[in-house]
Amino acid sequence: MSSDWLERYLTILRLKPQPPSRKFLKRIIRAHVRTFPFENVSKLLMARDAETIDHVTDVYTFLTAHETNQSGGTCFTLNACLFQLLKALGFEGWLIRPGEEHMAIVVKDPGSKNRLLYVDVGTTAPLFEPIPFHGRKLGITPFAGERLFFLPGNEPGIYTYIRTRNGQITHKKWTFSIYSAMNAADFIPWIESTFQQGASFMNMLRCQLWEPDQRRGLSLVNRTFTIRHGNGSVMTKDLPDQEAVRDVLSREFRMPDLPVDRALKQLKDQGVDIFSRT
Repeated sequence: MSSDWLERYLTILRLKPQPPSRKFLKRIIRAHVRTFPFENVSKLLMARDAETIDHVTDVYTFLTAHETNQSGGTCFTLNACLFQLLKALGFEGWLIRPGEEHMAIVVKDPGSKNRLLYVDVGTTAPLFEPIPFHGRKLGITPFAGERLFFLPGNEPGIYTYIRTRNGQITHKKWTFSIYSAMNAADFIPWIESTFQQGASFMNMLRCQLWEPDQRRGLSLVNRTFTIRHGNGSVMTKDLPDQEAVRDVLSREFRMPDLPVDRALKQLKDQGVDIFSRT
């Protein structure tokens, strides 16, 4: 990797290079989730401009887009680019596909020869640190009413990922092998499927940003804006129009340059009006 590439990434994260360690990995993850939003604005515009699929996981495209308009991406962009950063910093690991259309990272723990760590900055779940695989049930500390569990299966390396909110399972369970290593090119069929006309992120507006240090998470799903606090309290607001959406992204998310107007136009051109009451 070129020094320019690496320096740009670390500058955006406000980090300096260090030898690989679990502590440094945690710092990288926390910096990543508070800097790069999980959003589909950039994805909608990629679809509009018919950009090639390789741009989705290209780190130069990713960094330039963020420097220009404060964008991030969905799981394929966020985790693929983080993985390239980790490799450039000397971490070892591989990509995995824990869910049908999801990408995550397995990293070898620099401080323990045989321990593997689960890393995922491309999720709307509150994952702020590497999760160690011990071969036994692991529950992540609750945050904003949400909790994650990793349940070991009958075979070595098999785990089931469960996400709950207020004690209720909120998403499909994912069962996967931590040893099923993949590279970015292997994900192309699933990346392509997320650009199909009927795909979820082609028919909605989505933006999520975690602020671990402030113990809160910001979420925008179409016209519904939600703030979740670490203690479980929730504030939800219905946004009446495009100006209100733009204001929330500027004032709360601190992303005034995110091209949401263009994304909303793209949705409307496709027949999707997020403000429709019918």
